[in-house]
Amino acid sequence: MSSTQLFLLTINGTQGQASLEQTRAIHNATAGAPANIATAQSLGDLSHSVFVPVQDEKGEFFIMDVWNDMEGLNQFFSNPHVQEQAGQIFATRDPVVWTPANDIFHYSLLAPAGKNERFLGVVRGTVSSKEQARKTMDAATSNGLSKARKLGAISHQNFFRMGGESLEFLGVEVWYSLEGAFAYYGDPAFGEQFHGMYTAEPASWILQRPEGTWSEW
Repeated sequence: MSSTQLFLLTINGTQGQASLEQTRAIHNATAGAPANIATAQSLGDLSHSVFVPVQDEKGEFFIMDVWNDMEGLNQFFSNPHVQEQAGQIFATRDPVVWTPANDIFHYSLLAPAGKNERFLGVVRGTVSSKEQARKTMDAATSNGLSKARKLGAISHQNFFRMGGESLEFLGVEVWYSLEGAFAYYGDPAFGEQFHGMYTAEPASWILQRPEGTWSEW
């Protein structure tokens, strides 16, 4: 049964095919096939998007889905056929379900007319505590909001890995300007704000939509 709770599923790893074009063909024939889309949607999959890093040396590939039914998500991915298809898209993969951290400052703004490109700034790492993460992200995001918006920011969301007391954190920002995202994140003062928040250096990416026609919804 669906609910008002939303869940973010991220799957990132290395491509299972020799080229991005081959990965596109496999993706559209498996996860993006009309019958599979219909099944996923019937079980609570609200959206499905694909991304690759702007600066990519490892052949990484990202899938981001938003679900509103954990039972449906588990049912869908427990299907051996679905797992087999995922193994064709990815050589290695790390699927994780995240729940929104709505007590941390977040925002969603409309993009100006004509600003149709989309890029994601993503950070993932283990934090020292949820309270420390909340205080740090509240300050960094709210203090930087005006600057980020002028440079092309659209939204900022925070998540924690689902399950128990996990301290693994995910931050996702959407931008309409790649140059703006690089300028914002490249400012040394930006990184200094997060000293003490993470237990180790977090992983981070700037992602873009890959070229070609991909099955998304």
